[in-house]
Amino acid sequence: MKTRLSSCISAAAVAAALLPWICRGADDFRAGAARLDITPPIGTPMAGFYSMRASLGVIDPLYANAIVVEQGGAKAAFVALDVAYTPRTLVVATRRLITEQTGITGERVMISATHTHSGPTLTRDSMMDEITGGQTPPVVDYMGKLPALIAKAVASANAKLAPANASVAMGREEHLSFNRRFVMKDGSYSWQGPRLSPNIARPAGPIDPDVGVWHLTSAGKKTEPLATYVNFAMHPTVMGGLKFSPDYPAYLSKRLAEYFGPDMVTFFANGCCGNINQANVQWAGQHGGATEGERVGTVLGAAVFRALPNLEPQKTFAPRVRSKMVTLQRRAFTDAEIAEARQTALRLSDPKISTPAKAKAVCILDTLAKQGVPLEVEVQAVAISGGFAIVALPGEIFVELGLALKKASPFKHTFIAELANGSIGYIPNRSAYPEGLYEVLSARCTAGSGELLVDEAVKMLKEIATPQAN
Repeated sequence: MKTRLSSCISAAAVAAALLPWICRGADDFRAGAARLDITPPIGTPMAGFYSMRASLGVIDPLYANAIVVEQGGAKAAFVALDVAYTPRTLVVATRRLITEQTGITGERVMISATHTHSGPTLTRDSMMDEITGGQTPPVVDYMGKLPALIAKAVASANAKLAPANASVAMGREEHLSFNRRFVMKDGSYSWQGPRLSPNIARPAGPIDPDVGVWHLTSAGKKTEPLATYVNFAMHPTVMGGLKFSPDYPAYLSKRLAEYFGPDMVTFFANGCCGNINQANVQWAGQHGGATEGERVGTVLGAAVFRALPNLEPQKTFAPRVRSKMVTLQRRAFTDAEIAEARQTALRLSDPKISTPAKAKAVCILDTLAKQGVPLEVEVQAVAISGGFAIVALPGEIFVELGLALKKASPFKHTFIAELANGSIGYIPNRSAYPEGLYEVLSARCTAGSGELLVDEAVKMLKEIATPQAN
């Protein structure tokens, strides 16, 4: 009897001891990651030009990289596409499929573009469709298939959900990116140089040297790397040519795979790089091509490796998500500007017409075509711990806006994914508008729009920073 009682007490004690672990199972942080090849057929028109140029080959495959996280029954999904931008129609169609296949609702899915300029043209309901081949059969066919491919990547990541650990670090790389707008010695402003010009006084703005690293590993006795999310602000305009490539993020992925193994997913989210690229105009060396792309990706990879010893384990909670549609004001143009734009539009194939002039003409005519149509964009914020959050913004955001957002964020580590959940092109900071130049000439929204988006994002971050946010 004593033995039986003792056994019962021992069993009860063991059960009591295990109860917290048994109950915790449902609340454990889980993660899954996957990638899927989304390279279009050769011959599909390329993005990044003011003319239609068919692709001639593939240097490296283009991918949809996906991460799904879950805790306490709540999920969030992150997608990075090796494309130049995310048309809103693509985001809406893809989210619908993701919800059907995984149950993850649309506002909890963040879809961003790496902004590679060696990707395909995508249909975007703009005059650029006519110019770049966005309505040609190869692009229409690709756009019809792309949502299902992206959803398949997310579904695969969702199927791989397993107990995981999350850690975050903020590295730095101060010698890779450059502000591409300049103040000249005569007080004027210049875009992208001129190269080696003695008349350049200084860059017109800062860079963002932050290299955000979110590292996911499997939990348990044998820890395996699942995914590394890298956030850095710099245009992927290195490769050039007419062959598909993710640009320098491809080489970043190769460097991390050499260390962590080929099964780990490297996820690259571009930061606020609207006025940032890789070209040091004071250097006579190579600025583009595959060799330079590998150098840039390798240097960025080195910054990630330097950050690894500083990874901070996160005390995760159920993903907290906020999403809001924000209405921006479209720019207004004079009759003279409109007349000039119409004349320029007739000569877009003329090499004598500068890129800024072409951009201005397209912007003006697009704006006229959409008079009376609200310029609605999405701002989104996701937090997985009290120290880490990611913000999604819908365009090519000037670096000054990203720096201001990070400074105002209540989170220790704030990543920003631009060209996410839609894209309206360049979004400069207010003070850049009087300076003009390419990005301002092609901006669809009025001065102050970027600051409005930052304010909305900061409000969201403050909401999800509180324990009551769920």
